[in-house]
Amino acid sequence: MEDKSLEKSLKRANSGGTHKLLKTKFLNLENDIYNFELEFSKQCLNPFNTVQGGMITSAIDEITSISVNIFTKDEYLPSSTDIHTTFHRPLSEGKVLGTAKIIKLGKQIVSIEGRLFSPSGKVAASGLHTAILVKTSQIDQNK
Repeated sequence: MEDKSLEKSLKRANSGGTHKLLKTKFLNLENDIYNFELEFSKQCLNPFNTVQGGMITSAIDEITSISVNIFTKDEYLPSSTDIHTTFHRPLSEGKVLGTAKIIKLGKQIVSIEGRLFSPSGKVAASGLHTAILVKTSQIDQNK
């Protein structure tokens, strides 16, 4: 992983509102697994005082999308066509770990698996994210 392209990807990710809301931090890439730290604030909680399911799905979307951009050295961003989330256990306010793994990167479509872990290290949610690959040069041109 080149430092310059990683820096570019992280700068691009930081320009998004979800990235800031979840205080997303890329930790490292280990054995094809992208590792992240995220933080759910009080604004992310539902009436049960646990993280709302849509916020969990947003977090999975965030880390899987950043992973694709890092993997492609900031050449592509994924435009979601489908994201399916399974909730295994509730999450509370605070920091969580997230992982993403690119399952298949084709010429136009990418499939990525994302997971969020409770503070005790148990899988709290898993997701399968499918997206169309969009060239970042196209996105930058339309700004």
